[in-house]
Formats: sequence, structure tokens, C-alpha cells
Amino acid sequence: MIELFNILSKDIHINITKLSDETFNQNWKVPEGFISIIGLENAKLPVYYYGITNNYEKYYDIKKVETPKGKQIFVRLYYQFDRRDIIEKEKYVVANAFTGLLLLIKIDKEEFIENATKLLKHVYKKDEFVKDTLDSINLFDDLDETIRFVANRDYNWLIGRIKYNMGLLKSSGQGYYLLPVKTNMQITEGLNVNDNKLIIDLENANLFKHYIIYVDTVNNKIFFNRNRLCNKKPILEEIMSKIDENTCPWCGAKLRVVKTKKGEFLGCSNYPKCLYRRFPNKDE
Repeated sequence: MIELFNILSKDIHINITKLSDETFNQNWKVPEGFISIIGLENAKLPVYYYGITNNYEKYYDIKKVETPKGKQIFVRLYYQFDRRDIIEKEKYVVANAFTGLLLLIKIDKEEFIENATKLLKHVYKKDEFVKDTLDSINLFDDLDETIRFVANRDYNWLIGRIKYNMGLLKSSGQGYYLLPVKTNMQITEGLNVNDNKLIIDLENANLFKHYIIYVDTVNNKIFFNRNRLCNKKPILEEIMSKIDENTCPWCGAKLRVVKTKKGEFLGCSNYPKCLYRRFPNKDE
């Protein structure tokens, strides 16, 4: 997480801090990090506060598919969080009125290719389905080249779909992803819940539509998900679009008729917080 902290701390919109149970002695578990996002243009909130956890186990698996056209295999990568650990850290998040808890994962191409290659070589010797599938790929004479081709193919397919769903096709796809555990009080769509495990399956690319921050470590860029964090229209423009003759142009509340000894006028129903008033024209 140190690399991520060093990158994010350079952005003017972000404050990030490492947390620990030793520093914050509570009755519940403390997230590994804390991040605040401040001053985004047209932000829905002035400040966002999130806890961060990266306490996951990563594992690779081979997906086997048999179709009328033949056998196929695909290497897949999973990030597995302990759901009980997540629940305990959410208690801290709620108690401190944070916006939510974020799952932090890192995707690295070289690491994926290396681990996928090792897995395919290992399983090739033991699994007839995998052996037959790899042997049927006639693009290369050498098994090592075939295996490396499959590893690269699967990585590029997974990352391509993730970038498409985030709307960031020009990014590298490598780097750090901060993903919300919950959206609208429910487990974020795309996260898999299996017994006491919360699993990020890279094949389930819809999850990445909900990302909060993505750090592209290849191009050294930070991306915020403005669909989640920002209003589609500037706040002033949004208020003005809803205004009619019965709406306060200062705060957007309804106007009401106020009667006094000297006559009537329209005043803001949000008085005394808003002091707007409008007097009728003499000709009316």
C-alpha cells in the first residue's frame, strides 16, 4: 500500500492515511487505510471519507468450457476477502460516519502472465482436458509458446472488458483499483458472496463500473469515477433548471405568501436560513 499512498498523496484532491488497530484502539477492526476526497468539480458531497482494506487472498484458476466446436480453457484471477473481516471494519466506518469502505486491489500484467504460465504448465501434466486443449492450439510448435500465448490472451481479454466498463480504454489497465463494498446500502453489483467470502472475479467486469478511484501505474495517472462522485450538471445549473415563479432562485425552496400591515410579498419558505423575498409590481 506504500506505493499507492505515495502516488495518491501528490493529488490535491486526496488525503490518505495509514490506520492500524494499535493506533486506534477500538472494539472493532480498523481498516488498513483512510482516504478523503475533497474539492472535485461539481461533487455531490463537499468531502468523501472512505476506509480502505486490502486484506485479501489472491488465487488463479482454470475455467474449462466444452462446446460443439471443441474444448476451451481460460485462466482466471480472483481476489478473496474474508466477509467477517469486512463486516467488522464496516462497524468502524459507520461509527465514524464515513461514506463507505473500499476494497483495494492491484492488477499487474507481468505477475498475471507469470502465475498463469506456471499454473498451465503444472496442470498440463495432470489434467487431460487441459492437455488436449493446449495440444489442439496449432499456432506454435513449442508448448511454452502456446502456454504464454494463452496467458497473454486471457489477460488482455479480462483487462479489455474492465477498461471498457470503466470508460477508460486508453488506460493501461494495470495499477490500483478502489472498489466500494456497498452501493445504495447493498453489496455492490458484481461482487460475489460465497459463504464467508467476498470475491472479486475479474471476469465480472460490471463491478468496475462502480470504481471510486483507479490509479494507472504505467501512465502515472489518477482517475476518479465522476459518475458516482459528481453531479452530471453544475450545482447552480441544476438548481436553475428546476426554478419557476414559485421557486426561490437563491436556494431552490418553495416561495410562500407573507402578509404584513404594509402589504403582501413572496418570501422563501426556508426563512430565516434564506432571506429572499419578491414584491409584486405596482401594475399587478
